[in-house]
Amino acid sequence: MSHLGRPKGAKISDPKPSQGVRGFEAAATLHPIVDRLSELLGKKVEFAPDCLDAAQQVAKLKAGDVLLLENVRFYAEEGSKNEADRDKMAKILASYGDVYVSDAFGTAHRDSATMTGIPKILGAGYVGYLMEKEINYFAQVLNNPPRPLVAIVGGAKVSDKIQLLDNMLERINYLVIGGAMAYTFLKAQGHKIGTSMCEEDKLDLARSLLAKAKERKVEVLLPIDHVCNKEFKAVDSPLVTEGVDIPDGNMGLDIGPKSIKSYVDVISKSKSAIWNGPMGVFEMPCYSKGTFAVAKAMGDGTAKSGLLSIIGGGDSASAAELSGESGRMSHVSTGGGASLELLEGKVLPGVAILTTKKGGAVSKKCGACSLTPQSVIYYIVVFVVGILVGRRFPKLIN
Repeated sequence: MSHLGRPKGAKISDPKPSQGVRGFEAAATLHPIVDRLSELLGKKVEFAPDCLDAAQQVAKLKAGDVLLLENVRFYAEEGSKNEADRDKMAKILASYGDVYVSDAFGTAHRDSATMTGIPKILGAGYVGYLMEKEINYFAQVLNNPPRPLVAIVGGAKVSDKIQLLDNMLERINYLVIGGAMAYTFLKAQGHKIGTSMCEEDKLDLARSLLAKAKERKVEVLLPIDHVCNKEFKAVDSPLVTEGVDIPDGNMGLDIGPKSIKSYVDVISKSKSAIWNGPMGVFEMPCYSKGTFAVAKAMGDGTAKSGLLSIIGGGDSASAAELSGESGRMSHVSTGGGASLELLEGKVLPGVAILTTKKGGAVSKKCGACSLTPQSVIYYIVVFVVGILVGRRFPKLIN
């Protein structure tokens, strides 16, 4: 089972649509991946058009058969804030199988019917190979990384990364800041930022984070030059500033060449690197050099000197893929939100349920357990998403 997108979920009690598909968005159905999944597994995969009305199809399964359930987010109970509602859905799904294996790191930060409800009801939950890989890499970089450790943090808002910055300052040696959030820090230091994005109400917070970094002896690197434009649009020749100040009427949209050199130098002398957030508007080629340079520096470090390089999903993963460097990283996380919460120091509900005494043990994998179930509940959102991407971009899954 899996989810796709964010469709408007119906309630279990609602009447079913006449077309036989539970959801309200045709683009969110999982049916198109059945053929590709069959190719990858080398066997025919059956499809259940309603994930909560599949008992008869499950009963007909023989050893080795595979049944893909429809998008679990077609039901509002999947992500309901009411535990009783989530449990109502989870009980139905739990009745289909004997063993729950989670490879869904990308949704491990969600307390949902499928992530926490099913293993709670079954009384056991097991970690899939991808989930194990994610946990091991983040545990290494957070608890016992090769040093020096550099955190490269970008994105739009300081407010989105407050907890991450606060938590990582306890662990890192270098902090590299880019993206629009850098301008809040620069203004807090008294620099001119033109019309660049800035959270005026977070200036004091920025100063306190810089003070904490100094107290912890963490070296902070901010942009010392910028690629700018008067408007938020692609141009052939954007303005590159000579120094840290941005002229009036201009907004910073990428880090400049001097900043790139500074950031690359720090990455090249580090032994571990964790990256969360782009350095600029990398979707526009004229503002992509900073982000791509960081990706290349991490790829080079990994290939040439054994850098432990971890990308925290989301936009950073997209940027690494677009730059052609993702294949050279130690690990590119499949979960943007989940990896962010891990870096913030939070407990992931979808992992915690697998590590409690009732929920099983993280060290257990389905292939290693002694159970011989007739059917396995395998929540494999990351695998399914990979297949969907592969239908359009075959090179990504070769």
